[in-house]
Amino acid sequence: MEIDSSPERPDTLLPSRKPAAEAVGTVEVVRTHPVPAWLLSCGLHTLLLVLLALLYQATFSGAAQEQTRTGGIVLVAADTETTEYLSEGDRSDSSASSESAAQSPPPLPSEAERLPELPGLASSESPLTGVGDDLLEALPGANSLTEGTTQGREVGGQVTTEIFGVKGTGNRFVYVFDKSDSMNGFEGRPLRAAKEAMLTSVESLGEINQFQIVFYNNERDVFKRGNDAGMFFGTPEVKLAARRFIQGVIASGGTDHLQALRHALSLQPDVVFLLTDAEGGFTSDELRQIAGWNRSGAVINAIEFGQGAQNDGDRSLEALVRQHRGQYVYKNILTLKK
Repeated sequence: MEIDSSPERPDTLLPSRKPAAEAVGTVEVVRTHPVPAWLLSCGLHTLLLVLLALLYQATFSGAAQEQTRTGGIVLVAADTETTEYLSEGDRSDSSASSESAAQSPPPLPSEAERLPELPGLASSESPLTGVGDDLLEALPGANSLTEGTTQGREVGGQVTTEIFGVKGTGNRFVYVFDKSDSMNGFEGRPLRAAKEAMLTSVESLGEINQFQIVFYNNERDVFKRGNDAGMFFGTPEVKLAARRFIQGVIASGGTDHLQALRHALSLQPDVVFLLTDAEGGFTSDELRQIAGWNRSGAVINAIEFGQGAQNDGDRSLEALVRQHRGQYVYKNILTLKK
């Protein structure tokens, strides 16, 4: 038997294949090859990059156009809902309008818009009263704001008071009384009568009136409250203290009118009552000095004590009162009660 050593052919081992057209009859089957996945991925990425490039270009060009505006200070006017950006040109326009509005005064209110006058309030058309050139003189000094004063006290009321028939009208009074040793004569009647007349006059003053007391010889003895030696209001407490001061005065020494009058006029009174048992003895130069001291224009009244009838000697006291629009009276001490 003969063995075939040639290799096997595939067609001898597998059944023979017929063409596909023959296997299905008259229908021809066409095989399609699918698109690879890597190709689809590349296409999608390329498309995405193109879209991003277009979007970036549009954004950049818009920003470039916005940056073409002129540079400068930008103000922001913002409220709760909107924000407005103003350039320097806008600011100048708005500033001009604001300045114009500021320079233009607001319209006056009409009669209907004006507030009605409050009850008890004086009308603005009413004239002021009680205010004049003497206002500062009517006000109390710092030294009168301690004892003898009350808060809210009225100042400036005038009163008329008198010493031995000599009258003075005003608000501020200074009593300048001689207490030299000669006032002790005739069993002390001159000093006693002087004290009684002063007490009566002080008691007649009201609480809104002010006064001061100066007893003098070679020196002066001034009524004080503590360290205060100014003008005092005529309150009951001050009057009581003044009474004690007056009653305690003792006559002694000589007589110096000038130093007492100078102190009295420095208080800027309305009226001065000068009482002395000396004839005055003022020289022309001394009368000019007193006139220079009387800056408040005070009225100076004089009461002269003398024995018997008035003589024709020195009349300088009368000259003094004429110079200062006052009154003069001569009082015979022999007629004073014991």
